[in-house]
Amino acid sequence: MAEKIKSKTAVEEIIEKSGNSFHSRVVNKLRDEGWSVLVSPHYNDNFTDKPREIDIIAEKKFNVTEVFGEWLGTVNVLLFIECKYVNNETVFWFEKKDIARATERIMHNTGLDDPRRNTGIQKHHHYADVPIAKLFASDKGRSEDNEVINKAINQVLNATVYYRNRGDLKLATTERGYIERVIKRVSYPLIVVNSFDSFHATEMNGSGEAKPITEAFPLEVNYAYTDKDRNGHNEYFLIDVVSLDKLPEFLTSTIEKLDVATISEKLRCDKRTQPQPQRNRGFDSSM
Repeated sequence: MAEKIKSKTAVEEIIEKSGNSFHSRVVNKLRDEGWSVLVSPHYNDNFTDKPREIDIIAEKKFNVTEVFGEWLGTVNVLLFIECKYVNNETVFWFEKKDIARATERIMHNTGLDDPRRNTGIQKHHHYADVPIAKLFASDKGRSEDNEVINKAINQVLNATVYYRNRGDLKLATTERGYIERVIKRVSYPLIVVNSFDSFHATEMNGSGEAKPITEAFPLEVNYAYTDKDRNGHNEYFLIDVVSLDKLPEFLTSTIEKLDVATISEKLRCDKRTQPQPQRNRGFDSSM
C-alpha cells in the first residue's frame, strides 16, 4: 500500500512540474474558442537539418461575404504558438514602434494596401501607435540561452518561417459536400504565458522605472535565417505575447474583429473592382 501511495505522489509530481499541463490548458482554450489544433508537431530545420518542435499550430476559417450575403470564400488564420509557464520576475524594455517597418510587415503578411493608398491597414492591430518590447531579462540565469522568452522566440519564429507558405498544412478542414475556397492565409507568431503577474515594463530611455504589464503586447524581433535553398534572409517580426486569461479576448477582439475584418473588407473591395467577364450577347457573325 505504501508503494502505491508513493507511486501516486510521484506521478502527481510529474504532472505538476511538467510544462505539459499548461500546454494542455492552452490547447483546450483554443478548442473552446473554435480553433482546430495540431499539438507539438515536429519538423526538420531548413539550415541545420535537425528536428525541431513547436508547441501548437492552430487554424480557424473566417467566412468572407458580400453585403447581400454572397459567399466569397474564407480567410484562414494560422497561429504558431509557444506556451511558457513563467514564474521568475521578467522585465521588458519598451520603445516607440517603427511604424514604417510594422507597415511593411503587415502588408507582406496580409496583402493589405500601403496606407498612402488605403487607410484600411491602419485598423490592423500591429499598426497601432503603441510601444513595443525590444529587450527582456529575467532574474533566473545570466546566459541568454537560458532565457525562457529567448527560447520561445526562436521556437515560434523557426516554425512560422517553415510552415507559413506550406499548402499541405490544413488543420481547419472543409466538411464533406462543401466547397474549399481559401482566399487568404495569414500567419501569427504567438507566445502564450500563464499570467502577467511576474512581467514588468520599463522604457528604453533608461529611466529605471518599472510598471506591471497587464495586457497583451507586441515583441519586436529582427530575425536572420537561411531558407531551404540556402539563401539568407533578415525579416522584421512582431510577436504577440498574451496571457492565458486574455487569450479568448485577444482572439476575438483583436484577431477577428480588427485584423480579419480589415482583411475581409479589402478582399470584398478587390472583388468589386475586378473586371467582369463580358457576356456573350448571341451576336451572329453570319448576319
